[in-house]
Amino acid sequence: MKNKVISVLSALILCLTVPVTSCSSKLPPETLPPETEAVTVTETSEETEETVAVTEETEETVGPNSTAQVLDVPVEVNGQLRVEDGHLVNESGEQIQLKGMSSYGVSSIFRFFNDDVTQTLVEDWGCQVIRLAMTTRGYDNGYTYDPERFFEEVCGYTDTIIEHGAYVIIDWHILYDGDPTEYQDEAVDFFSRMSAIYGDYPNVIYEICNEPNGMSVADPEAPVDWENVIKPYAETVIDAIRENDPDNIIIVGTPNWSQDVDIVSENPISGDNIMYAFHFYAGSHGQDLMNKLQTALDNGLPVFCTEWGTSQDSGGGGVYYEETLAWMQLLDDNGISWCNWSIGGSNTESSNALKLYSNHFTVEQKIGGHWPDEMLSDSGLFVRSLILGWEFEIPEEG
Repeated sequence: MKNKVISVLSALILCLTVPVTSCSSKLPPETLPPETEAVTVTETSEETEETVAVTEETEETVGPNSTAQVLDVPVEVNGQLRVEDGHLVNESGEQIQLKGMSSYGVSSIFRFFNDDVTQTLVEDWGCQVIRLAMTTRGYDNGYTYDPERFFEEVCGYTDTIIEHGAYVIIDWHILYDGDPTEYQDEAVDFFSRMSAIYGDYPNVIYEICNEPNGMSVADPEAPVDWENVIKPYAETVIDAIRENDPDNIIIVGTPNWSQDVDIVSENPISGDNIMYAFHFYAGSHGQDLMNKLQTALDNGLPVFCTEWGTSQDSGGGGVYYEETLAWMQLLDDNGISWCNWSIGGSNTESSNALKLYSNHFTVEQKIGGHWPDEMLSDSGLFVRSLILGWEFEIPEEG
């Protein structure tokens, strides 16, 4: 088989040509952390350690050909967001529902969000919001391994998304570190600096802990619960953000992989413009989790679905079309904003929006944006239609 295999490292070298804005230069020297020796790491996905296989180019090629479908600029239309009576509203007080994409882990997307890709998602796909999932600790990578590198990358992506007028969720993407207090000091420092830079931009939303889970660092026999772990952590980080940014939305992760919003609704955090993360995967989560969400909504909890997938919660299992449509109906009926997982990663998850294996697919095309349909996965085609409000014909099985 004459396939040309491009390793993850090779893809990284190629994509390093994409410029990233230096953000530390925007801060006064006294706000910068002390210099530390960078940890040498191997570029891998935080959830998989796989290479990207790309077949040899053939004479027939497929070039980028998607075109702008939405010309309205999201932030120009909606302005400063706020929470009012349990709902997300725009600066005119009108309830809104944002729809968009979440990146795969920032430590694995190789500076994916350049100008072309961001324009594609905002104009060609109609994304009003883009979530930057900055993994705090992966297998051997993430923010805690090299804080300044990933601070700069997230900052650069944020600048690009702001330039295109979309909303951007800066996500402190805890995963293997299920207890958010494990790196609480780092989170306070990170969000203090981010809010110092972006506190005056209405585009920015802060998600301060992705999916709290597992057992407590302080007490290994106690779970990472709302009352004793997540809520105190959130209050500390929120206070740090509010010193610089009194207005922008802050999203707080909820217990059990951001599923137990019903528990949180019984004792939410005091303060303005705070929302709560809710996550689901259509192939794994059904009526029981829908009931938890409905209980939280009935209790007036402001919910933002910052991550959901068309697949099983493992990322695999194919696309669950009917189950996804049932979830979309529930979110739409309640005006719940959402980001789909995911785009930009070099993984083999069926929830990935871009194909990894194609006779025509190259890394250059991936970071060139304006992808033709042939370059989108089944999930990508489906989710794009959901964002744009297009009719979609579910493929026949087999």
